[in-house]
Amino acid sequence: MEAEARAQVDARMQAISISANLKYELQKGAIIEATPALETLLLNSDMDLDLPMKMVAPPYPAQYLRFGPEAARHLNVPDSDLPDRLFDGVFCFLTPPSNRHGDATAKWTIELIFISQRQDCFSGHISLVGETERDDKPLGEWLNRVLDTAKGRSVETFYKPMYAAVSYVVKVFLYMALRQARSVEHREYDDAMRRIAGLGVKKRARLLQRVESLYNGIRVGPDDLSQEDAVHAGGSTVAPHWRRGHFRMQACGTGKRERKLISVAPMLIHASQLQGEIPAPKPYRAGSTQHPPRAVAW
Repeated sequence: MEAEARAQVDARMQAISISANLKYELQKGAIIEATPALETLLLNSDMDLDLPMKMVAPPYPAQYLRFGPEAARHLNVPDSDLPDRLFDGVFCFLTPPSNRHGDATAKWTIELIFISQRQDCFSGHISLVGETERDDKPLGEWLNRVLDTAKGRSVETFYKPMYAAVSYVVKVFLYMALRQARSVEHREYDDAMRRIAGLGVKKRARLLQRVESLYNGIRVGPDDLSQEDAVHAGGSTVAPHWRRGHFRMQACGTGKRERKLISVAPMLIHASQLQGEIPAPKPYRAGSTQHPPRAVAW
């Protein structure tokens, strides 16, 4: 019985792996990576849960958001205390409503498939699906709907770590929607394949081995934490800590009748006192933070 159950788990894991990768390839997906600086900023930032859901749409129909060291270290795989169980990233699919059956109530769907670096009790992945009206309904409602697909799971060991992981993904998309967002395309794979065309047999063979580990992608966020964002001097004896940033809507335009998405960067207080690594983000549920007083470009 145990062998049969294991075989069913393996078959399910392979089916999801194949279908996710096939969907990604057919939709010409993009690999998105946040810089370490942006990961640090986002992990220390929160969201106004009343933000309209239309602000959160992923930039492409299919993308793989790859987690860097900072995100992987602070976004925990649920139901696992093992240090080597880390998230590698998440497939994100934005699917329009189907009108094949004349269903006027059909909605856009955001599908998130979190991939772990090692096999675990979730067979290497956690799949969450949530419909989105892409209108002014609040982000908080969508987050609760998405995580409600995992009814019966523990609040402490599943809901809280997955809330943090889904929130991080949303913050990456919110950042990419900002006018001042920094985004750089890199095409290491394509560049290497072009170089191969003009090489001899031996050099071509060596380069082909290296090409297997190369890929094209999009790197978003600043390269470094600026002094403005990272340091705030003062005479207090308070220990170094992050003053959290946030995403929210701000009134603008004639008569303040319009609204636009703004970001307020987090700030590292008393950074000059640090002798080791910067403080890790504290566990936090978005929506009740004390906001810094100014908006800045990240």
